[in-house]
Amino acid sequence: MAGDHILQARKVHAQNIRESSNWLFYYFMIAVGLSICAAATRAIPYGPLYYIGLPIFLIFFVAPPLIFPGGKHHAKRVILLILGLFLLSITGLVFLGLVSAGWLILLTTPIISVALLGRRAAYVTLAISLIISLSLGYLHSAGYLQANVTNYEDYIGNWRNWMVMTLALLFSGVACINLTEHLRKQWELTNIALYQQHDQMHALVEYAPEAILIYDMDLKVFITSNTRAEKILGYPPDELAGRTLPGEISPEYQSDGQRSEDAIAKHLQQALSGEFPVFEWQFENKEGDILECEMSLARLPPFDRKLIRASVVEISARKTEILERAKIQQQLAMSQKLEAVGKLTGGVAHDFNNLLAVTLGNLELLKDEIDNLQHKQLIDKSIAATLRGSDLTRNMLAFARKASLEPSPIDINLVVQETKSWISRTLPATIEVKTSLSDGLWPVEADPSATESALLNLILNAQDAMRRGGKLTIETANIKIDDSYMDARQEELPPGHYVMLAISDTGEGIPPEIVSEIFEPFFSTKAPGSNSGLGLSMVHGFMRQSNGTVQVYSEPGVGTTFKLFFKAATQNTETEPEAEAQLDLCSSTGLRILLAEDDAAVQEVLVKTLENAGYAVTAASSGDAAKAIFETDPSFDLLITDIVMPGKLLGTTLSAELRLLAPGLPVIFMSGYASEATVHGNGLRPDDIRLMKPVRRRDLINAIHKILG
Repeated sequence: MAGDHILQARKVHAQNIRESSNWLFYYFMIAVGLSICAAATRAIPYGPLYYIGLPIFLIFFVAPPLIFPGGKHHAKRVILLILGLFLLSITGLVFLGLVSAGWLILLTTPIISVALLGRRAAYVTLAISLIISLSLGYLHSAGYLQANVTNYEDYIGNWRNWMVMTLALLFSGVACINLTEHLRKQWELTNIALYQQHDQMHALVEYAPEAILIYDMDLKVFITSNTRAEKILGYPPDELAGRTLPGEISPEYQSDGQRSEDAIAKHLQQALSGEFPVFEWQFENKEGDILECEMSLARLPPFDRKLIRASVVEISARKTEILERAKIQQQLAMSQKLEAVGKLTGGVAHDFNNLLAVTLGNLELLKDEIDNLQHKQLIDKSIAATLRGSDLTRNMLAFARKASLEPSPIDINLVVQETKSWISRTLPATIEVKTSLSDGLWPVEADPSATESALLNLILNAQDAMRRGGKLTIETANIKIDDSYMDARQEELPPGHYVMLAISDTGEGIPPEIVSEIFEPFFSTKAPGSNSGLGLSMVHGFMRQSNGTVQVYSEPGVGTTFKLFFKAATQNTETEPEAEAQLDLCSSTGLRILLAEDDAAVQEVLVKTLENAGYAVTAASSGDAAKAIFETDPSFDLLITDIVMPGKLLGTTLSAELRLLAPGLPVIFMSGYASEATVHGNGLRPDDIRLMKPVRRRDLINAIHKILG
C-alpha cells in the first residue's frame, strides 16, 4: 500500500514537471520572439544577430512542441529548449561580447536544467556554460572575434541597449522565480502528501482489529507494533522493541510439538521469498499465559531490508467455540440417533401393544376356565412376561440426555407464581392468564432455572399460537401412577408420585401430522429466522433428565396443552398391589355395551372379557360403523371406543356424535398411544375414563363399574 502511494506521488510530480516545461516553452517563445523583434528595430545594426536568432527561435522553440507532442517526448523537448538557449547565448556573446544579454541566458540554463531534468543534467549544463564562456572569452581576447561595439561609452549611453539588458534580466528573472516557486510548491505538496500518507498508514496500523508487528530479520527484533498487539501480548511498543519473536514471547514448543524457533524460521523464510503464510501460533503474554492465535506474514518494502509484517488474531475464544460446537454436534448426532430409534419403535408401538393386549386378554380368560393351581401359576407368569414386553417397548423409546443441571427441591406452585408475576406484564393484553394451583403440592427435585426456562418456553409458544388473543391456563396437580405408564411419544414413566404442570392455550392447535415432530431438534413451523427450533427439544431433554416427561395434547382450532410430569421428591413410590376385582356378574346382567375397536384380535378379546363379565356387547370395527349401529338402536348403556381408528370418526368425534342422540351416554376411551390423547373442548367430559393399552381385565371392569355407578 505504501508503494502504491509513492508511485502515485511520482506520477503527480512528473505531470507537474511536464506542465512547467510546457509553460517554459511558451514563455521563451514569447520572450525570445520579443527580443528578436526588439533587435530588428534597434538603431545599432544587429543584422547578423537577427538573421541567426530567428531560425534558432523557430527550430528550437516553436517546432519541438509541434513535432514531439505528449508526455513521452518531454525529455526531448527540454533538451532542444536548453540547446536553443545555448545557441542564442552563443550568438549574442559572439556579436556583442561582454555586453551581450546572452550572459543572463547562459546563467539561466542550469537553473532550468535542475528544475526540469535533475541535478546531474544541471551540472552538465553548467559545465557546458563554462566551456562556452571560456572559449568565447579566449576568442575575443585573442582577436579572433570582434564585438559589434565600436565605442563602449556610446554603447552604454544608448538607452536602447539598457532596455535590451533590462528585458533580458526581466525574462530570465521571471523564469527563475517561477521555477523556484514551482519547486517550493512541489516540496510543500510532497511533504503534505507524505504526512497524510504517513498518518493514514499509522491509523490503519494503529486501529487495525488485529495485532500488527513489524519484524526486522537482519536485526532479529521487532521494530514497531500497534495498540492491539499491546492488548493481546501485554507489552507496550517500547518494551516489545528488541525482543525476538520465538525466544521471548512464545513457548519453547508449539502445540504440534515443533520447536518455536524452527517453526517460525520456516515461516519467515516463506514470507521473505514472497509467499503469504497463514498458520496457528501460540504466544506467551507478559503474564505468562499461553494464547492461541492465528498469524499471517508478508514482506514489506523497501526490499533492500528484510522487514516482515506479522498480523496476529487471537482465536482462543474461536477455538473454544469450535470445540463446544463439535461437542454439541456430537450430542446432537447421539440425540438424532436416539430419535431415530424412537421413531422406529414408535411406528410399531401401537400394533405391538395391541398384540400384547390380545395375549394378556386371552391369558386372563384362560385363567378363569381352569381350576388347577399350578396351571394358574403358569398363566400368572405368562401375564407377567406380557407386561414386561410392554416395559421393553417403553425402555426402547427412552432418550439419553446429557446436560449440566443442578437439581434441588423446589415448589412448582412458587415457580408458577413468580413467573406469572412478571410474564403477565409482557404478554399482550388480548391474552388472559389464569392459574389453577393445587394445594399441598409435593416438592420436586429439579433445576430451578431450567424449570423456569421450560415454563417460559411453553408460555411463549402459547402466545405465538394465540395471535388474536385467548386464554392461557397454568395448572398444577399431584398425580399418582400405579402401573408403568407410557406417554404420547411412547416414553416410559415409572410408577410413583408425580407433580403435573400443565400449560393450556386456546390457540390454533397443532396439526395431527406434525405433533410427533414438534420435539425434534430444529423443527419449527415458524418463519425462517424467527426462532431456532430448539425450544421444545430443550424442554423435552430437560424433563427426561429430570426423570419426568412432557406430553402434548392438541386439537386444531381448539387449543393445545403441554403437561410436564416431575418426579415427587419426598413421596414413597412403592404402592401395594391391588387385588383383582371380584366381578359381580349379577349386577352386570342386562347392561349393553357398544364396543368400537379396529383391531380384530383386540376386539375379540374385549368381547369375550365383557361377555364373561355379564355384559351384552355389540362390536364395530370403526367409528363410522359404530355410529350406524347406534343410530339404528340408541339403547346402549355404555360406549367403549379406541381413540385412533380408520374412517371419518375417531373415538373422540364418535362420542360427540353419539351424545347428540343420547346426551347422557357414558364413554370409556382406550388407546395404544397414550391414556389421554386430546384436550378440552373436543366433547370429552370430566367423568369420562381413559385407559392405556394393554388394559388389564380388572382395570377395565373397575372402570365400567365406576362410570356406571
